[in-house]
Amino acid sequence: MITIEQCRGARGLLGWTQQDLADASGLSKTAINNFEKRHSDIKTESLRAIRMAFESADIEFLNMDGIRKKSESIQILKGPTAMSDLMDDIAMTLENIGGEILISHVDSSLLNHISSQKIFDHIELVKRHAIRERVLCTTGTKNVLSPSDECRWIPADKTRANVKSFAYGTKVAFILWDHAMIVVIDSAEAHAAETKRFEYLWEKADIPAQNSAKSLNT
Repeated sequence: MITIEQCRGARGLLGWTQQDLADASGLSKTAINNFEKRHSDIKTESLRAIRMAFESADIEFLNMDGIRKKSESIQILKGPTAMSDLMDDIAMTLENIGGEILISHVDSSLLNHISSQKIFDHIELVKRHAIRERVLCTTGTKNVLSPSDECRWIPADKTRANVKSFAYGTKVAFILWDHAMIVVIDSAEAHAAETKRFEYLWEKADIPAQNSAKSLNT
């Protein structure tokens, strides 16, 4: 997940104090200090929070306790394998760090571009690494990738012209019209902006099996 050496080194690259890291990760300074001095065991959830705090500040973790400051990058996925390539990138990005996948504006056409094997592999990835996946779907969409309690619905007239997106790790992938091209942006700032947009829609979307749907017009 993250080693003590990486934690100290990442703080050094950023010029962060232990208090800065505590504030960024939502942990206490005492917890950070105990971890770095090996005074106590630390929970997996806390290690993930520390790693995500660093990654949000553009720190990249490498093998053999390595770290580096990551620059923003853009990748273009094209052709009939674009969705498959995106699923591979999601797996590669999250298999060691876990976290959350946010998917917006899903409709039934999405699954037509993903093989059954890729869907199976994705479900296994989510289960194996305890990844939370939330999906905003067009009303009436079936066979989505997540359990129903992790999905909310938006009326078709609110999603039809919107770009589908996946937010994961420090990346945001935008699926252009007719799934012909996918733009993957590796940027903590872009991920934060897309997450904010997703959370806004999530709060206003229809909740399954409840009558407390909120209007998207407000």
